[in-house]
Amino acid sequence: MVDSAAGSAHLNLVESSRRLFELDRGAVVEAAEGWLFGAGSASHPTISNAAFRIDDGIDPEQFISQARNFFGAERGRGFAVWVRDGVSEDADLASAAEDAGLKGVYEMPEMLLAGRAEEGAMPEGAELRRLSTAEQAAEYWRIAATAYSSIGFPPEVFGFYEGLERLAAESDAAAFLAYLDGVPVSIGMTIVTHGVAGIYWVGSLIEARGKGLGRAVTAAATNAGFDLGAEVASLQASPMGEPIYTAMGFETAFDYRLLHSPAP
Repeated sequence: MVDSAAGSAHLNLVESSRRLFELDRGAVVEAAEGWLFGAGSASHPTISNAAFRIDDGIDPEQFISQARNFFGAERGRGFAVWVRDGVSEDADLASAAEDAGLKGVYEMPEMLLAGRAEEGAMPEGAELRRLSTAEQAAEYWRIAATAYSSIGFPPEVFGFYEGLERLAAESDAAAFLAYLDGVPVSIGMTIVTHGVAGIYWVGSLIEARGKGLGRAVTAAATNAGFDLGAEVASLQASPMGEPIYTAMGFETAFDYRLLHSPAP
């Protein structure tokens, strides 16, 4: 069950990334049968330019060559290949990437939760709202830009997204904001594919941290995913988020390694 869920979680990450790239008004996506390349409006070589292998049988050298053509030759950009560390299906990809000179720049645990999340207590003056308007969507990305700068994400990465309210209104997605004294301070979303509730872009403003709001939006997104038909929840944890997710019962299935190919 764990191996099956982990495989489905990877497919959810790829499909969810495609749909999020589609919110970026300047992004270019190549969705081939065996891989997905996404070049965002921002040129950041790790965060905004990603290469995912979908078909484990695709020759890894061909995959890397195609990625270098898509990102480097055509766009003059660096990019990151997402590799599942320790997963046998990705052993050839990891080896080929390293042989091609790609360097590891970031790691994050892929974490799974098999059941609904327990919703913790929130402080006085706090409330959760499900995202439904363009104004809330703009607040969502504003919070993301500020929150993720704490771990080195350039704020401009989030400045190109449009239409999150439409994605959140679809039958397999939901997004939430936590408000403190009427001010939006925390965010989280879910996209359900392949039986998996993928939890994405969870974050809190600095002044709202340590109050249980990150856990609240994560639980809301997770449980919304189960309500939408998911059988398991999945997320890729940041160093700040991992202790929260562990306390909620999420368990690490494997680690993602992001292997960087520089711009030509």
